[in-house]
Amino acid sequence: MEEPKIILERNIETPRILLLSAVAITFFMALPRLAVIVFLKTKEHPGSENITWWDFGLKCLYSFVVAIIFLRVNVSRRKFITRVGMLDMSGFFHRLIINLFLFLAIRFLTLKLDLHIPNVAISKNFYRFLLNITLGLEISICVLVAEIYMLVVSNQQIRLRNETLQRINAETTFEVLKNQINPHFLFNSLNTLSAMIDTNSETAKAFINNMSHIYRYVLNSVDKPVVTLAEEMEFAMAYTNMLQERHIGSLHVYVNVSSQHMVHLLPPMSLQILLENAVKHNVVSTRQPLEVIIETKNNYLTVNNRIQEKKVKPPSTGTGLYNLNQRYIYLCKKEININRSGTHFSVSLPLLGQ
Repeated sequence: MEEPKIILERNIETPRILLLSAVAITFFMALPRLAVIVFLKTKEHPGSENITWWDFGLKCLYSFVVAIIFLRVNVSRRKFITRVGMLDMSGFFHRLIINLFLFLAIRFLTLKLDLHIPNVAISKNFYRFLLNITLGLEISICVLVAEIYMLVVSNQQIRLRNETLQRINAETTFEVLKNQINPHFLFNSLNTLSAMIDTNSETAKAFINNMSHIYRYVLNSVDKPVVTLAEEMEFAMAYTNMLQERHIGSLHVYVNVSSQHMVHLLPPMSLQILLENAVKHNVVSTRQPLEVIIETKNNYLTVNNRIQEKKVKPPSTGTGLYNLNQRYIYLCKKEININRSGTHFSVSLPLLGQ
């Protein structure tokens, strides 16, 4: 399931909302005109015969078209390539330029049309003043309505993303807990521990310490969106030691992580997912030992292993890497890099700023 996104241009509700808003703005702008017409017609004011309902209807249509244009422009967040450069409608400065340009263009066309209407009882200068006031007021209302609408949409988008992240975190936590605390994991760990106690008590103590560290880390990081690479590496080494005790001489993990990257951040238990995938989907034996390399390069943490596919592929839900990728999209709008060549499989995780 993909993360739900709100794309205004594809939102079927947006045209209807814009249409209703344009009708409301048109009605608001028409009220003063309607009041004046009714007053003049009722009092039979001289010159009232020159004011027709047809003219009133055209003015309403004019206001409606202006409202539609400016509402549509101010809710758009698209990018356009022009001869002078990129026009990004998500930027306030770019929208301001477009609004000013449209204001001047509509004002010019309106003056060209209306100044040649006969029997106009007001001066041209006063007419221009009224036009500037009414057009400016209508545009300001349109911009205000559009900004309020965008604020509501943005809040809805944030809420949906938060809900998605909570779901992904819950699924990821469940997968981790299922992999680490399920009876199969405990059974293997206890069998390994039992063999150690009979042969080497010091190694058994170290194994127990690793187990306690893993469980403590899992429980403590459930509510954390990110942890430092230093914390994650400490957990990963404890997890690796347990895996190596289960696959003695068959699993080799090499670490080449720069100390300057240790303060960078990443989602908790990311390395557990990658290490578990490597062991789960590849042959790990003394004849075919599995080598895993963990390294940092260009602000990425990469886990690389040689592909040694099992003859019988284990069942996989495929949610581990997917959920990890979704968490990165939410946190930094970046995706993890998954690369499968002929002989090697690697996953690179972006390291987030401090």
